[in-house]
Amino acid sequence: NTSQQESLSAFQIFRGAAWAFTKGFADSCRGAVDLFTLDHKRLMQNKEKILPQRDIDRDLNLSRDSPSREIVNNLAKKRALERREREKQRENETPRKKEPRILERTLKCIVLNGLVFWLSIFLFQSVVLPCVKLAVDIFTVGSSDALWTYTEPVLSFAFNTLWVLPFFLLSKIVNAIWFQDIADLAFQSTDGRTLVNLSISVMLADTVISILIEVFFLVQAKIVSLFPIEVVGHTCNFVHQCLLHSLYSFEYKWFSQGIELHKRLDYIEINWPYFLGFGLPLAVLTSLPSSQIYAGCVFSIAFPLFIVAGSQGSVVSSPGMPRLNIFAPTLQITNLLFAKTIQRAPTVKKTNIPRFSD
Repeated sequence: NTSQQESLSAFQIFRGAAWAFTKGFADSCRGAVDLFTLDHKRLMQNKEKILPQRDIDRDLNLSRDSPSREIVNNLAKKRALERREREKQRENETPRKKEPRILERTLKCIVLNGLVFWLSIFLFQSVVLPCVKLAVDIFTVGSSDALWTYTEPVLSFAFNTLWVLPFFLLSKIVNAIWFQDIADLAFQSTDGRTLVNLSISVMLADTVISILIEVFFLVQAKIVSLFPIEVVGHTCNFVHQCLLHSLYSFEYKWFSQGIELHKRLDYIEINWPYFLGFGLPLAVLTSLPSSQIYAGCVFSIAFPLFIVAGSQGSVVSSPGMPRLNIFAPTLQITNLLFAKTIQRAPTVKKTNIPRFSD
């Protein structure tokens, strides 16, 4: 009986983990659907906030049993009319700024990264270089191959230096702004949630440390991929990529809720089957292109869908599954780096050293 209970318990644990993985995968695919519904939902919420009639009715109902009902009714109506006049005057004086929409920001990301950046690289490699090579072959008969060995690297270097690198850096900045807009709008569209107001110092510290941890985690994934057994190395690297993409997607929502960084990482390590399934589609999409530039374009095009999906997703726990301490090496390196950096500064006390739980 004991062995039967243990086998049944193991089966239940496996079934719970499989369900969490499936739920995470399904939630990540929901972003393409929620993208078209959240704007309408937010529009309905804004309409309800514009001078609702129920406020006027409430003022009138409060005075229903009053002995001086007529006088109070007139006062309530007068207040309502004055409020309306103030609203109209405010709208006329200050031009109403058009609010951004989630779908609009997503389409801009697709146009910038897909139609402009990715297409320009494709045209240069598939159209411009072959045309230049054809011209070289026509005008330099007999020595075209030798000349092309010098011409092709120069053209590629000039294109990458004058166009690809500046546009890549500029697109990163623009994408970051648009990604934040999409995340804020998606977060506020869910039951009218409001953003947590954080100080600039807290926001800056959280952003810097998050970037460091994500960079170290990428290095950790690269080191793991060098494992002698190729299948094991690639599998471990892919698991890293899935969890990292889940962190990217949910980080906007958790930051807006005021959840600290170490708690976010704890949440992923505890509920790793769900986040493994959530990050699977984006990890597969970004692994298809052979070029890192193309992979970055694919990520920037698809990532808005996963931001929306992360803001709407509900994490499913996996009872009985052991915790996956996959961020432990990264956190140890980060703690060591900050400890050494702060110890060099004599004006900062040792108690201010930021620590992260493994």
